Amino acid sequence: MLQNDRAENAKAAQTAQRLKIDRERFAARAAVDTVAARKMSEERVLASRIRTLQEHFLSHSQRQDLIKATMGKAKGIDGIAPVLADAMITGSISPAKTDANGLRLTTLAPSKALRGAMSDLPDIDELKTIAEDPTRYAETEEKLNESEDEQIAALKRARKKAGAKAQSIAKILKKRGISLPDSLEDSVGGPLIELKTGDRFLDTINALDETLASLSHMRTLADTLPHGSPVPGKKISSRYGARYDPFTGRRAVHGGLDFRAGTGTPVLATASGKITKAGRHGGYGKLVEIDHGNGMTTRYAHLSRIKVKIGQKIRRGVVIGKVGSTGRSTGPHLHYEVRRKGRTSDPLGFVKLAKQLKPLL
Repeated sequence: MLQNDRAENAKAAQTAQRLKIDRERFAARAAVDTVAARKMSEERVLASRIRTLQEHFLSHSQRQDLIKATMGKAKGIDGIAPVLADAMITGSISPAKTDANGLRLTTLAPSKALRGAMSDLPDIDELKTIAEDPTRYAETEEKLNESEDEQIAALKRARKKAGAKAQSIAKILKKRGISLPDSLEDSVGGPLIELKTGDRFLDTINALDETLASLSHMRTLADTLPHGSPVPGKKISSRYGARYDPFTGRRAVHGGLDFRAGTGTPVLATASGKITKAGRHGGYGKLVEIDHGNGMTTRYAHLSRIKVKIGQKIRRGVVIGKVGSTGRSTGPHLHYEVRRKGRTSDPLGFVKLAKQLKPLL
């Protein structure tokens, strides 16, 4: 009986030992599994952060490219390109520095508006360094979001300036009888219908692109509106309207402006257009006439030389001839006319338009 009890006790002890060992193994395996699960979770979080950073930096780089393209469209427009330049974010990312005690010294290297985001995409090691530090990751994401806000704000400022220029040009053109296409009337006469992509940046840059296109059309039309002097820097010797005729001494109507200038002084086209007359024309002597469209023409008379031909298309500012004293003239000067549908208008108002249009073109 005693022997049986001893055997049972030994068997129970062995069973207890095995259970203890199993529990220890289970606990160890559970601990390993917990560590592995935590590591997998951390790796998933890290991978997610890296992926998010990659997407944000790629988006930043793509925005930079779109802004550069828009800057190209705004080239030559006074006041617009500098505003767009404010939207270009530059800088670099560097790992956080620590002192001897391991304390953080800097998180992001300082830069322009972003103070950390770089134009070129960072490599995976840089992204991993940022993603492994929750504080630095959050700071980098915040700066990337700030950069987009700053870009959008700059684009909106550029659009506001471009729209104001387009509207100002439109008012001048309409006042001078230049008709605007319906599409331009809509784009400068009321709120622009923006594209709705669901992306704040794309909506903003699309709206700016539309406004720049309208401004470009306005500037093209303004280029066909006579403005400025055909002989810059030369004084007016006889104005438009009633005066005493130098040949008859009687009152007569003078249909243009006379500019006092020496023989051979270059004469410039005051607007773009097509040459419709280039030769002798009665009392005008050697004459050049330019058709600018919309029923608007200009005449340049008493020339000593003509530098253009009938049918030739010319741009504003091109030399079309030289001052002379041909035709019904008492001495070297330029007779300049502005005509609308065949009727003369006082050119002085068109000459003065240059001051209004210069800051808008």
